[in-house]
Amino acid sequence: MADPVLQLLTALILLLAPFLLLKLEGVTSAKRVRRSLSLDNFHPRRTIVLAGSMLAQLLFAMLAVGLLLALLGVTDSWKVAQLVRSQGLPVLLLAVTLVPIAEELFFRGYLQKKTGVILASIVFAALHYGYGSIAEIAGAFVASLILGYGLRKANDLHACILAHACYNALSIWVSFAL
Repeated sequence: MADPVLQLLTALILLLAPFLLLKLEGVTSAKRVRRSLSLDNFHPRRTIVLAGSMLAQLLFAMLAVGLLLALLGVTDSWKVAQLVRSQGLPVLLLAVTLVPIAEELFFRGYLQKKTGVILASIVFAALHYGYGSIAEIAGAFVASLILGYGLRKANDLHACILAHACYNALSIWVSFAL
């Protein structure tokens, strides 16, 4: 996380990038853009169920990652909690609204389809390097895998966005609750 202007600028770049890249590839019709980004498969009830399933998988996986890192002696997740608690309301609101939309559109909706789930997850994890925490990088990688394979199975980017937003909201809440 950074100052609100940098956070907003990064989110806007990630938000616009898939649309601009698709345009450069010659994908111009709104219908083809929606299909290319897996935005054409929205069914509210199904999307909520899928998002809930992905969120449960994310929470279970983060517990497992935390336990594994603790066994390895890497317990630096406090750095992330400390950074989250130091942020102002604008950055926290971005983290549960615009950021999940932008990251999912770019990483899952666009990049994953070009490079595959693993490489897109590596790039997603690398983007989280700024937190200064091995736990954050490992967690982002595993979360990206879950969301990536969830998209691959259900082809509903809306569910990934919702699961990501809920996960960020829960993570922020936990950071303040601890």
